[in-house]
Amino acid sequence: MSTIWRKLGRLNPAWVGLALLLPTHAVAAESLEPAGDTLHETASVKALETESFVLADADVPTPSVSDLMETTEGNRLEQVTSVSQLSDVQPDDWAFQAIQSLVERYGCVAGYPDGTFRPSRAMSRREAAALVNACLDNLSNRFATKEDLDTLKALQDEFAAELATLRGRVDGLEARVATVEAQQFSTLTKLKGEVVFGAGYVFDQGQAADEGDATGPGGAFEEDRVFLAPRVRLNLDTSFNGDDRLRVRLESVNVPELNNSTNTRMARLGFDGEDGNGFTLDELNYQFKPIENLKVKIDANAGEYQDNVDTLNPYLQSSGSGALSRFGRFNPIYRQGSGGVGATVVWDIAEKASLSVGYLADQGQNATGAGDDIDDPTGGLFGGSYAALAQLTVEPVEKVKVGLTYVRSFDEAGNVNVTSSTTNDIQRRPFGNGLDTTADHLGFQTTIQAADWVNFSGWVGYTFARTANDVNNDSAELLNWAASLQFPDLGAEGNLAYALFGQPYEVVATGGGFADPDNAATPYHIEAGYKFKVNDNIAITPGVIWILNPEHSATADDVVVGVIRTTFKF
Repeated sequence: MSTIWRKLGRLNPAWVGLALLLPTHAVAAESLEPAGDTLHETASVKALETESFVLADADVPTPSVSDLMETTEGNRLEQVTSVSQLSDVQPDDWAFQAIQSLVERYGCVAGYPDGTFRPSRAMSRREAAALVNACLDNLSNRFATKEDLDTLKALQDEFAAELATLRGRVDGLEARVATVEAQQFSTLTKLKGEVVFGAGYVFDQGQAADEGDATGPGGAFEEDRVFLAPRVRLNLDTSFNGDDRLRVRLESVNVPELNNSTNTRMARLGFDGEDGNGFTLDELNYQFKPIENLKVKIDANAGEYQDNVDTLNPYLQSSGSGALSRFGRFNPIYRQGSGGVGATVVWDIAEKASLSVGYLADQGQNATGAGDDIDDPTGGLFGGSYAALAQLTVEPVEKVKVGLTYVRSFDEAGNVNVTSSTTNDIQRRPFGNGLDTTADHLGFQTTIQAADWVNFSGWVGYTFARTANDVNNDSAELLNWAASLQFPDLGAEGNLAYALFGQPYEVVATGGGFADPDNAATPYHIEAGYKFKVNDNIAITPGVIWILNPEHSATADDVVVGVIRTTFKF
């Protein structure tokens, strides 16, 4: 017997596996004992009738050949595809893994029609021959035959030149990839860029200027001209573990606020800003997820809540591809603390609800201010101007989201900007710039995807402002609101048409010694635009911004600004 195992050890592993097919079905040793290179020639049918078969279980009686033939003829073996089809093969059987492999991997084991394998009975030579033949047929289908190899060699000879060319190109690519890997800037950092060209014209100049007044807001107007102004943003985004992001943004912008030609800030563009076309560090922040469903973002420079929390105005919030105006992008409540340093935490408390809290200090980098006058504010992360935000966002039904937002702000004297938005000085600094001012801002936002082709967004913002240290306890209440419709994929996928109507901040109530500004008329903002997607990298958005009663004046001409924004992304 040891001789047999030594020979099995020298066989191909597939044949060794085939040998495992017969763990309890071994054929009589005398019949299979080799004599030279052939089976023993004295084996005969008579010997089969008288010789006994070796059984795995000694207590099981050895059947005769006639019994086996009757059993075989009455119960034809059928191929099975899973060992679970064999009812009498259990996982705790010592040969279970071998049988499972031969059944499911090689298709070399058959069962009886009654779903049994009968592992305890012996196997006749004809049964062994049938199973071995079926196994060889199955194996031959899995591996290449000699004819297959001959065909492959012929194809190789025929396309030898093409294969050599391809091999050369692969070698060249490998060399170039090696060079790129050796010279690449970083394996962790990606560069994302956006370039905006803004072109437009102011059709009307607003209210008339008094003779002799200086050029600018409240004075004489500069002559209207067609303008073309650029903005460039380069984002270097680095991820260290896949769930975090370190962003360094460089920006160059020279887009005017249009107040010199309109005499109001209400017509500001959503992508405006002026730094003399010099690149500056516009953003430096790091966001990460300490645990699942919790995101933390730390702003070390120029933090803005609209970049940190959901503004519920998904189609219009982007300055490069959303609304053309500054006012139309989102509720101005999110501009509180703009440009500050601090942190924001967004917690997905449920599948359809999230809670956001944040803190931004306007002069968080200032560690030396005395705070005794306007020119020397206290500053610091907690000693000076700040804005603390809390927002609950829920999705009560599918494709309907609502957000409730509260912001507590403190503006140190010399840095007062209650509305942080497109308003005149009375709304921005109702008590002037020389008094510390606190405010409580409330916001309600919603977005409703009524259908795939139309979305509604809107908001209402209400602000309670008061002086922090004034004996008169001056106070003012301000209101703003807007509603818009967006039509995604109008005309082609990626396009967007929209229309917006709203009211910029206006003082609606006063208290203490603060005099009512006596707004003669309520200003309204009307806007419409259509973003045309040229390709995945270029979009062109023409539109119009129309301001009724600018600067709360009933006598001022309406301000109408035609704009074409072209956005390149790479």
